[in-house]
Formats: sequence, structure tokens, C-alpha cells
Amino acid sequence: MKNNNISRKDRLKSKRQAPANYLIVCEGKKTEPNYFNGLKKKINEKYGNKVDVLIPNIEVKGTGMNTTSLVKYTQKTVNHANKVYGQVWVVFDKDDYNDEQFNLAIENCNYNVAWSNPNFELWLLSHFKKVNRCISKDDVLQELSKEFQKKRLGDYVKNDEDIFNKVTSEGKLHTAIRNCEYMEELNKCRQASQRNPMTKVYKIVEGLKEYLE
Repeated sequence: MKNNNISRKDRLKSKRQAPANYLIVCEGKKTEPNYFNGLKKKINEKYGNKVDVLIPNIEVKGTGMNTTSLVKYTQKTVNHANKVYGQVWVVFDKDDYNDEQFNLAIENCNYNVAWSNPNFELWLLSHFKKVNRCISKDDVLQELSKEFQKKRLGDYVKNDEDIFNKVTSEGKLHTAIRNCEYMEELNKCRQASQRNPMTKVYKIVEGLKEYLE
């Protein structure tokens, strides 16, 4: 008789031993790369010494480029890489782009787009609270600063190298994903430029959370 429990265990083991190479290309030069590099560091700390477990190779690029240049840079990186990327993500914000520019940037990108409306800090804020109303980028920053003060994390400052650890303590990564799934349902039939609040960054983290548990 076939042992289904063993079969399932073997399948999970095979999945864990064949993780995808990740390329995450960010519009921002500091805040976004700091978050993703913090995630990468956490995974490496947890599994780096376990020879029987292969972990994703996560490559993070902070470019400071606009969306058009960002996509071109991503294409060039993929074409010249000496590896195959199973997951390629481009990370950028609505921020000051007009609606047409933002929608076209998403539609014309051949890779996964982790866009945020209005900004990446909405993803950080999602670790602390659910946002259910249209919100400006300045209000996101103010709300995030309030949450930092409540949790005695000091003031929120851009380019914080320890940002991942600060926002993901106390199991808040799961909170952030749940809050983004809630936002996903808000105005879900509208174009990205009209979907405020919304951030797709959770899709990247969702695919890696098993390595953080």
C-alpha cells in the first residue's frame, strides 16, 4: 500500500530543495532594498548552516530609476545573468506619476510588478494596521511614524537599514499579508492608478514566508 504521508513529505522536501532564484529590482535606492535585504538576511541566518536545505538565491537591486528605465534595466540584468531567474519582480510606486503613466508602466512590464499606491511605505504600515480608505503618501508616512512611536521603535526614517526587523517583530509579517489581502478586495475591478490603498509587495513576501517560519 502506498504511504501517502511519506509521499507528501517527499513532495514538500523536493519543493524546498528546488527554490527559485529571485531578482527584485527596486525603484528606490535604499528603503525598499533595505527591507528585502533584511528578509534575505533572515532567511540566510535561519537556513545558512543547514546543508540539507537549499534556500532561494535572492538578488536585490536598488536603482533610483523611473519606471521606464527600471524595466529596461531589469531586462538587461536578466539577459546578461549567468543564472535563470524563476521569479523576477519590479518594485515601484504610484507616488507622483500620473494615472496614465502608472497604468502603462504596469501593463507594459513583462515581469511581475509589485506596485504600491501611493507608496512602498503603505506595505510597511500594513505590518501594524489595516488601511481601508484612500490615503496620500504624506499621510502614510505620518501613520507609520505614529505606529513606530506606539511600539517604541523610535521615529520612522527612510533608509533605515534595520527596517525589516523593526516592522516584522511579533509575527507582523502575517498581519501585513492579511491586511494586503483585505486591500486586494477594495476596488479590485479598477485600474491600478485608482486602487488606493493597495500594494502588491505582499505577493513577493508571500512566496518566501515559508522560509521565515
